[in-house]
Amino acid sequence: MRFPSFPKKGSKEYKLHRWLEAIPGLATWITLLGAIASAFLIPIFAVILVIFYDFYWLVRTVIISGHSIIAYRRMKKAVKLNWFRKCKKVKSPDDLRLEDIYHLIIIPYYKEGLEVLEPAILAILKSNFPSKKIVISISAEARAGKKAGLVQETLKKKYGKYFKAFLTNVHPDLKQEMKNKSCNSNWAAKAGINYLRQQKIPFENVIVSNLDSDTCIGPQYLAAATYHFLKSQDRYHESYQPLPMYNNNIWETIAVVRVISISSSFWHMIESTRPERLVTFSSHSMSLKALVDVDLWQRDVINDDSVIFWQCYIFYNGNYRVVPLYLPISMDATLAESFSKTIVNQYKQKRRWAYGIEHFPRIARAFLKNKKIPWGERVRHLLTMLEGHHSWATSSFLILFLGWLPLVVGGSEFSETVIAHNLPLVTRSILTVSMIGLVTSMFLSFFLLPAKPAKYGRFKYVTMALQWILVPVIAPIMGSVPAIDAQTRLMLGKYFANFWVSEKVRKEVKSK
Repeated sequence: MRFPSFPKKGSKEYKLHRWLEAIPGLATWITLLGAIASAFLIPIFAVILVIFYDFYWLVRTVIISGHSIIAYRRMKKAVKLNWFRKCKKVKSPDDLRLEDIYHLIIIPYYKEGLEVLEPAILAILKSNFPSKKIVISISAEARAGKKAGLVQETLKKKYGKYFKAFLTNVHPDLKQEMKNKSCNSNWAAKAGINYLRQQKIPFENVIVSNLDSDTCIGPQYLAAATYHFLKSQDRYHESYQPLPMYNNNIWETIAVVRVISISSSFWHMIESTRPERLVTFSSHSMSLKALVDVDLWQRDVINDDSVIFWQCYIFYNGNYRVVPLYLPISMDATLAESFSKTIVNQYKQKRRWAYGIEHFPRIARAFLKNKKIPWGERVRHLLTMLEGHHSWATSSFLILFLGWLPLVVGGSEFSETVIAHNLPLVTRSILTVSMIGLVTSMFLSFFLLPAKPAKYGRFKYVTMALQWILVPVIAPIMGSVPAIDAQTRLMLGKYFANFWVSEKVRKEVKSK
């Protein structure tokens, strides 16, 4: 079964799809408005909910903090391993050999310049996997103009000779396609597939990686993916997910963005320790055979980060998984030419990520029809997705504001009750203990930072620590609000027509 496309308007499938689209937004608005209404009408009930929710968040924070420490330790261990040496020693269950493996690396881009794309190519070239076994397929968007296309030709002239092949492509602006990243990825993938066919290289022997234009892989990444591919009993039903770290320009961007970027990195680290929840995100790798089986990336979606996982999961009737690679890859944090534009761009990026809930109605429709996937797994995946996006949209408001709202609007009679007098103490105590998560993140964040640029003094480390006091402001404004925005748009059918491309700004710096 294929991943469902957007249904035709007026059809029964369309009506079902629209109802499913409304569920995340309705759940969020019912929660927020219900919390406010209960504070006015039934303040005691609201207080009980506050205490239970704060306690739930305390337990969740402790668990998440534990997962972040586990992920960090696994990452440190993985970075120290020589994965290419492990590739040479691994015994494949079907006698597939290391020398049979090729990598096809897809790099779609829009208006990014050499300052962004060249470090990405150099990172691949510095990999400890033989570059003559790597095929690069890079693709510019035609609508970006001739200047964008010239960038890849410069890169090919400079570095093409070091790879098995360096394919340059220009994705045309086709009317029947959405203006999104996945259409360009497909264009680049088709060029790579045609080349591999000409070279008579079996798709079963190829690992394909779809990288964002700013992604700088670590030297061990390709070898690690190869190792897991070789040793797997079921390699054609797996994706390989590294740890995205937004630290290419982390020292140069503003404090608000640093907190958001580091928090996002921690979240992906935490998810890597929970493989039953893990889906693909941004840059990742998989079998080319699986990618061809599902007809490449879905073309009619805005958020393409996880959709390839769901395409494979549905096509293979639940027999698909994501294998975490505890190796970091470096990407850009949001940065623009001005403070205000940086804030706006960060909001738009978070909203685009939150718009990943657009996949929920399609997955639900597929699950209703595909009885080969155990019903318990179908329910678990849907509830996990709903809970994650609901918590994203509501948790910061419930924690930061609901705890005090009954005291303000509950009335004089309620304010004289014992529970009202003790509410501030109880919530303050629970939230204080919950700070363990923030302290853990702040502490580990220093170990994840790249080398400090020479132009910054030691005082920069102080600002890196003090920036975490912004969390109570950042969480609702730059976390929950973009999620509410995305869910409300989907609920009302106000869809995004085009993929919003994050602006990439780099500043020349020297490290010391």
